[in-house]
Amino acid sequence: MIIEKKYHFYAAHRNKQAGEKCGRIHGHTYYVICHFKFNKIKDGVTMLFSDIDKVVEPIIKQYDHYFLLYENDPLCDMLNLINEPYIKLPFETSAENISVWIFNQIRNKLPIIKIQLAETKSSNVIYEIES
Repeated sequence: MIIEKKYHFYAAHRNKQAGEKCGRIHGHTYYVICHFKFNKIKDGVTMLFSDIDKVVEPIIKQYDHYFLLYENDPLCDMLNLINEPYIKLPFETSAENISVWIFNQIRNKLPIIKIQLAETKSSNVIYEIES
């Protein structure tokens, strides 16, 4: 049985490796769709949707309304000087990298097999493992 759950978060970022436009500070509403594969069904239920949310929402929402920044970005030093909160990540903040990062956090707790992450309504990345 495969269960699909949808989430979203708002965040600013910049990706210096992705050209001039994306290299400037800007924000997105990130739409996240997670697919979980469950092998056991008991009394017609694999896992309650609310139990999935209890695990996934804290992972997704930790990025909500933050500035996501690559740890080697020189802006980190500036933001540290003025005590401005941001989230430092060990990679450039591309949709691809963010999707794999979130996928792996969820995978530690639930049987996720696929994640879709959209920065815009027309741009979306998909990361999945063989099920």
